[in-house]
Amino acid sequence: MLLFMSKLFAAIIYPVGLFCVLSLITLIFLLFKKYKRAMFFLVLSILPVWLFSTPAISHYVVRSLESKFDPPAVFPHVPAIVVLGGSTQAATPPRRYVETNECGDRIFHALRLVKAHYAPLIICTGGRISFLNNSPGSEAADMACLLREFGNNDSTNIIIEDKAQNTHDHGPKVMQIFKKRGLKKEIILVTSAMHMYRSVKVFEKAGFVVHPAPTDYWKDKNSDVKFFSFMPNANDLEASTAALHEYYGMLAYWFMGWI
Repeated sequence: MLLFMSKLFAAIIYPVGLFCVLSLITLIFLLFKKYKRAMFFLVLSILPVWLFSTPAISHYVVRSLESKFDPPAVFPHVPAIVVLGGSTQAATPPRRYVETNECGDRIFHALRLVKAHYAPLIICTGGRISFLNNSPGSEAADMACLLREFGNNDSTNIIIEDKAQNTHDHGPKVMQIFKKRGLKKEIILVTSAMHMYRSVKVFEKAGFVVHPAPTDYWKDKNSDVKFFSFMPNANDLEASTAALHEYYGMLAYWFMGWI
């Protein structure tokens, strides 16, 4: 229930969800001929969507998260590389094979690190949230499938953790694997750069020494402000929404004592 409510509440307070709620309030005031109040809520509904869909604002919000960890040139040797789920599309019709989504760089970066021999094991962690996606199998299994297909032919070095349903679950679930195998509690953590700060805190809370390996960057380091930096577009709205998702998640995790 907590997971369901968190997804529902978050959808309402994202820019598009907020626009829908405030637009509905605007319509109610129009029905009652409260035109000044209707105009106020109309402006209030448009403003967040416009601001967060502009490259200037989107760049600032996204980079405030992505800049927290720079990608290292080299890593220490550790017992395992941990790659977080959320980067695949299941092999359901019309797809014949597992595919990557916009976070697919996580898989290829993990494969890059495995081939560099930074760790003997790779742990894919991520279950499937039934009320959001009823595809068979798990995200972890899908990631393992792609890792094998694109170059990691040794199936014995891939461990699938398919119970975690959110970022908070990953740390404790992976720790169970480490304790069972008697491994040193040190990992290279692979996830999207925007998602890295919260993920690192979760794994540190679980007792790991974490070496971040961020990937899947939305924005470059530098961005010149131009006239078109304030023209709205769908890509920047998506990037801003993803960043807001992280900030909401960080706030919720702090409140719950999870980070």
